[in-house]
Amino acid sequence: MSAQTAAAEPGSSSDTDRAHASLLPYTLALLSANLVLHLVIVLGDHRITVLTTLPLVAIALGAAIYLATRGRGLGRVRYGRFVAHALLYATVNVGYLLHAWVLLALGTPLFVGDPAAPGNAWPGATLTMASFWGLGLILHGVGAVLDRGFEAPRP
Repeated sequence: MSAQTAAAEPGSSSDTDRAHASLLPYTLALLSANLVLHLVIVLGDHRITVLTTLPLVAIALGAAIYLATRGRGLGRVRYGRFVAHALLYATVNVGYLLHAWVLLALGTPLFVGDPAAPGNAWPGATLTMASFWGLGLILHGVGAVLDRGFEAPRP
């Protein structure tokens, strides 16, 4: 297919180019949103509650909107959707793990004694979320490899 033919097809290469170019702003938005999430957790005395989890819901909705608007184009970028998924996984889970590490290093009461004590959501927010979401990410990666990196039909 020539460059002229690709340009003639509605949204083919330009849609893919825009999707590829959107990955860096998407990453920066995820980093910023996760920074806000952890500032909210800090303001909530480092406790994970329904209120301090609302920014995480906003991050999930933002990622869903991003995939709804750029997903088709990302599917035409080699490993594009997988990269978007991996970036979301890494920014959210590494943020929680680093926050937990800082709390642990400071010897906060949240990590002294029984980690399964009522009211302590950090084991779930760190270990459980990272583990089960990680399984989904692995399955997505295997699927992307089987599709040779492309998850949508190419023009």
